[in-house]
Amino acid sequence: MKDFPFQPQLKAIFGSTYTIFFASAVISWPIMAELEAFEAFYEFSRAHEDWDIDEFALLGLNLIIALLLSVWHKSRTLKRLSIENEQERERADRNASHDALTGLFNRRALTEHLTAIHETLTDASPACLAMIDLDRFKPVNDLRGHAVGDSVLSSFSERLQAAIGSSGKVGRIGGDEFAVVYDHTLSTSEVERTARRVVHLMSEPFRFDAYEVSISCSIGLVVWTSDLTVLEAMRRADAALYKAKSEGRAQFAWYDAELDKKSSERASLEADLRQAILDEQIVPWFQPIVDIETRELSGFEVLARWNHPALGVIPPIEFIEIAEDCGLIDAMGQSLLIQACQTARDWPETLLISVNVSPMQFAQDQFVEGIRAVLAECDFDPQRLMLEVTESSVFVDFEAAGQKLNDLKELGVAVALDDFGTGYSSLATLRNLPFDRVKIDRSFISSIEAQPKNQKIVSVIMELAHGLGLDVTVEGIETRKELEYLETRSDAHAQGYLFAEPLPLADIQWRLETAWAGGLIDLDENTSADDEDAKTG
Repeated sequence: MKDFPFQPQLKAIFGSTYTIFFASAVISWPIMAELEAFEAFYEFSRAHEDWDIDEFALLGLNLIIALLLSVWHKSRTLKRLSIENEQERERADRNASHDALTGLFNRRALTEHLTAIHETLTDASPACLAMIDLDRFKPVNDLRGHAVGDSVLSSFSERLQAAIGSSGKVGRIGGDEFAVVYDHTLSTSEVERTARRVVHLMSEPFRFDAYEVSISCSIGLVVWTSDLTVLEAMRRADAALYKAKSEGRAQFAWYDAELDKKSSERASLEADLRQAILDEQIVPWFQPIVDIETRELSGFEVLARWNHPALGVIPPIEFIEIAEDCGLIDAMGQSLLIQACQTARDWPETLLISVNVSPMQFAQDQFVEGIRAVLAECDFDPQRLMLEVTESSVFVDFEAAGQKLNDLKELGVAVALDDFGTGYSSLATLRNLPFDRVKIDRSFISSIEAQPKNQKIVSVIMELAHGLGLDVTVEGIETRKELEYLETRSDAHAQGYLFAEPLPLADIQWRLETAWAGGLIDLDENTSADDEDAKTG
């Protein structure tokens, strides 16, 4: 046999040490086995039977093969690590520029995109920008939980992207606020068509496994020209969004200069309102509630009033809406309740106070605990407190509303269903929820003596309420004829300008010590008793 190549050299280096041979074989064995190297070596040895392949030859061959395979394996490992690192960088870049929940551009990435677009705008080629906001999304989180809210946001973003398609870029600004920058090739009429499509798509309920959520969206649009900065374009689109919401929601609106002026005034008023709540400038006024049959004073409805130091009296409908929109309604309601309880604490024990509750207040998880805390802080008898809630506060989730009403009853607080007869689910509400009183809306009382339909409605409501063991309060009595008609129908409580308009604390205190000291209201002594004065008061 002839020697295997390099056989003498290998013998000189390694001698006849079988240990080295064994170690090298162990190291290379798994790799060689996986690559079927032994089968290849066997075929090779069969083809070269005349060679003198001893242990040194095998040792050298093993070492060479192991070295080559090690280099190959190392290169594959480095390549895999390089790919993984690149993928990790791509994920990091995406996470930095995209919203984790919806997958849309986040605020930072959208701002960068808008900045890049702004550099390409010309007077002849403007773009359109849209700000989109879900209508009354907060109650979804409050009533269903944040997990459901996240599901709605995720589904909303999918519908929004489907509606926009390739005509624009979509981003999530934060919370339930989104933005769309349209391609500059789209005309304003094409942008409007897209906006209508978005509003329509969002009107369809979001269906999940065990429930569905109905929610709409409002859209503010602005034509973005080169003379407008990114921030100014977004501000104007946001102003248009507010216009869409103030005009009824579930629609879109374009920016205009007059709107901008009103928006600035509202923003200023919002800042003043925040400070006014802290300074207790929002104060309770009181309107008497009277037993129709006996004329006995039974209590007062508490109404919010704000006398702005520079603007004068701000209508409640205006500042209450602002408080609801900017998240101040809880603080304002809590402040009013504390002031009212502290005021009425020293009044005769027969007089209750009736306080309005916003749907957004009622939706809070800690609503009942908040009432409990105020009663304890003011040392006020819960039997003398009645809370007035509307149907919109309870119809979203009857089960949760029922639990809160039961908790209030255990606390000793009574609850009235306000504006009864104006909602679409009044009978179901009375059947399913434990109310103590219903308040008949003033729209049924005006000139009731000459309105046969209203007479029938009021009679039916009274009979229904009494049949269910509920008290009744009739709102908006302004004339003696209205009162005389009600006197002949059923016993109930009433309030309205015929008895007295809402009055500040000082006037109420004076009347309790004089004209109303005996607990009765004499219409002949009431300056508001004149029919014409009552209507214009």
